[in-house]
Amino acid sequence: MRHPPHPRGGGWQSPSGPFQRLRQKLDGIPPNYLLYSILGLNGIVFAAWSYNMAYTKRLTYWLQDNFINSRENLRQGRFWTLVTSTFSHAQPGHALFNGLTFWFLAPTALMVLGNVQFLALYLGSGAFASIVSLVWNKDRRNYNSHGASGAIYSLASLFAFAAPRSRFLLFFVVPMPAWACIGAIACFDVYNAFTRRFSSLDSAGHVGGLTAGALYWLMRTRFRF
Repeated sequence: MRHPPHPRGGGWQSPSGPFQRLRQKLDGIPPNYLLYSILGLNGIVFAAWSYNMAYTKRLTYWLQDNFINSRENLRQGRFWTLVTSTFSHAQPGHALFNGLTFWFLAPTALMVLGNVQFLALYLGSGAFASIVSLVWNKDRRNYNSHGASGAIYSLASLFAFAAPRSRFLLFFVVPMPAWACIGAIACFDVYNAFTRRFSSLDSAGHVGGLTAGALYWLMRTRFRF
């Protein structure tokens, strides 16, 4: 006869299980700490790229091996780069734009989702966007990408579904409803992905991030988690 599990069991889903303990610890962290930690990690990696380009080239291979999304890194077993590449910016403009966008979107998303679900969405969408980028550009030799855009676009997509009439500022200037702003960005990136396959802009990764945010919202409303 099969007996029911003991109510004090330590399984993964039990209140005393390791997954639940980890979740409780993460959700117990003040959201601002998480916000500043993500911005800080982006800043540290950007500083490493800047220092490497300005003063030495000794960090080049290490940065490429650990903070660039590429087929070569995956072939070498460096699967963590699907996520760590989303913390990597080598150009000041790229770092500043993504940092400002994250600053505007992340606090509300953290408040609504909580730490654990926010991290799941942000990091998961970053990895998904990295995979989409590599698959779409599979015919480009030595293709690589990096940046937080895919992960950040997932937050924007989530907002467009959750609060479609909330106001967004396109390019931080033009006010419009969230659904219109994200719809326009999606149309541009889809068009750019098909017509400018060799552009330096990772439109495929952007579309991957937008898609991940939309899928997350649909799953959240469907399964009520």
